[in-house]
Amino acid sequence: MRSLAFAGLVLAVGAAWLLLLPPAPLAQPLTFNHSRHTGIACAVCHRGVETAARAGIPQGDFCLKCHATTPVPRAQGLWDDAAKGGRLHWTRVTHLPDHVYFSHRRHVGVARLECRSCHASVGEGPAPPGRAPVRLDMNSCLACHRSEGASLDCAACHR
Repeated sequence: MRSLAFAGLVLAVGAAWLLLLPPAPLAQPLTFNHSRHTGIACAVCHRGVETAARAGIPQGDFCLKCHATTPVPRAQGLWDDAAKGGRLHWTRVTHLPDHVYFSHRRHVGVARLECRSCHASVGEGPAPPGRAPVRLDMNSCLACHRSEGASLDCAACHR
């Protein structure tokens, strides 16, 4: 009986440790500091967020529009590559199952939801998050749809 209780305690401590452990940083091409870009609307860099199903992830050539005159010395190699047409290979943080259809245009452009509704405080962080800041699952989506008076029709989101 004691060994079973001890095993349960070890599992509980291990699970709590994993849940409370800070997320490991993902490998990103650069440590983008959102907090240094305050005052710039998300839609400026994440083009298409109001007009397309997917929000764009900025590439180096877009970043160079500002950083050609305001360079970031630690990223000089990336700027050189971007000037030659190279791509930034960002690691995606937020994932939805393949059977779920999500449209940024419907949520941001039409419903006028703020980005932080799903992305929490990412825009205030000094580095890209190590994992999705908000758990996007059916329960959280349905709770939001209910609170916003949005459709609960399964076919609206499931393909």
